[in-house]
Amino acid sequence: MKYNDNVYKTAIYCRLSKDDEQVGESVSIETQKMLLIDYCGEHEYEIYDIYVDDGFSGLNFNRPAFKKLIKDIEDGKVNLVVTKDLSRLGRDYIQTGYMTDVYFNKKKVRYIAVNDGIDTNRKDNDIAPFKNILNDMYAKDLSRKIKLAKQKRAMKGYYMSSQPPFGYKPDPNNRNRLIIDEEAATIVRMIFNLAEQGNSFLGISRKLTQLGIITPSEYKVKNGDTRFIRFLHKEEGRTAWSYQSVRTILMDSVYKGDMVNHKTEIINYKTKESVLIPREEYIIVPHKHEPIVSEETFEKVQLILLARRNDPKHCFENVFKGRVFCSECGTAMNLIAKTDRKGGKKALFKCFNHYNNPEVCRHYHAVLYDDLYEEILSKIKGIFDQARNSQVFEYLKFKLLEQKRAERAEQEKEEIFKELSYVKKNIADMRKVLDKSNLSFTSDLSALNTLIGKQRSLTQRLALIECGETNYDIDNGEIEEQLNKFFDVQVLDEKLVSRLIQKIEVGETLVTEEGPKRNITITYAFEKIG
Repeated sequence: MKYNDNVYKTAIYCRLSKDDEQVGESVSIETQKMLLIDYCGEHEYEIYDIYVDDGFSGLNFNRPAFKKLIKDIEDGKVNLVVTKDLSRLGRDYIQTGYMTDVYFNKKKVRYIAVNDGIDTNRKDNDIAPFKNILNDMYAKDLSRKIKLAKQKRAMKGYYMSSQPPFGYKPDPNNRNRLIIDEEAATIVRMIFNLAEQGNSFLGISRKLTQLGIITPSEYKVKNGDTRFIRFLHKEEGRTAWSYQSVRTILMDSVYKGDMVNHKTEIINYKTKESVLIPREEYIIVPHKHEPIVSEETFEKVQLILLARRNDPKHCFENVFKGRVFCSECGTAMNLIAKTDRKGGKKALFKCFNHYNNPEVCRHYHAVLYDDLYEEILSKIKGIFDQARNSQVFEYLKFKLLEQKRAERAEQEKEEIFKELSYVKKNIADMRKVLDKSNLSFTSDLSALNTLIGKQRSLTQRLALIECGETNYDIDNGEIEEQLNKFFDVQVLDEKLVSRLIQKIEVGETLVTEEGPKRNITITYAFEKIG
């Protein structure tokens, strides 16, 4: 699509991420602005607006200035977008390629990446897809390097978190070290003392609430941490301690002077999605700062907690962890042991906020674990039976086939990248030999040509994969068998529940002519499909 240079309304787009700063790229926002303003001036392009995303990853396209740019394109206010290079637009080769090859063309918007020589008004942009791939590879490699750097810092026992544990604060003279915050540390010592006396998590949280001691979140707000400012508007939550907060404090060895890192890990360098790491995989470096409680006190409390966890009345399996809530107040319900008339123990989900804050949660909410289990299993079976005989089955089969093909494509790409790296190294070594021999070894020259041909073949195959022009044979029968096994659910486990259910809300039990009736609402994870 060719445009008239005299009618361009130009958008200058600049982006800088924290990762760019860490590796010292000369891509500061001011540098980008000056370069692009000068470029537009030289070419007499009228600047409509300058869009800046400072501190945003190129893998994330949900950036405020970028979204504003898209809106202005949609509204017809912009028909030329200029960036310093392709990586400023984005580092995800799929989304960046979609923007340059599809979206801009569809909206009749010209795109120029100044330093890369990319201009969608020209026909010689064949290099763009490969630059997108390199940018994506760069982001992946950068993510790996940053992860390794963080791991090394963690192994040295540096303080690395964005917020210190309750009871500590960063040392103003050394941000990699913690010092005691005496005001909060007094509360931490009280919690450990109460635990030594045999009080449970819930008992301690009730005691703190009764004493009117402000919660860790409220304490952070009080000391100027704006990330918790929302708690200022919840008066009833200022001193309402949860048993989870107490448990977190009592089980954290940071309070005996250890530095504890690697509690979470990013599993996807594009989405920055992170997962909780099992406690046994934490990186713990002992004696890195002044302890709030003695090691003897800490270990004594751990033995008390361990004995309590090994008590049979606390050994109920719970496949609904973190998913059962009170429908009235929204508080997570606790799983406790209930003694029946015969002295046996049964697991019961119960809302304790009804007792702690009766003005907020006015009604009693509880349900036996076994009853909830049977009801959820029955509903899931019904949904699966219906889905097996509907278009949902075909949709899931199609998505699984897509996923399998994508996995195969990623696997082949990884193999190609490894082989390309090997071939490029051999080509470089071979050229050094030929340079020294003044091209006198014809066999070496032939081998070099073979390597170059192999490099060309690998690059072409990579391009076909990126364009989606490859096909992988996937066994349909295997996919159907996998789906049928999934649909034939007989028991629930935590993994299955986490895939299917976002939230379970338990309402109060009402007495009707047919008997007690409990209102249970299930929010399924797949409700947004379609």
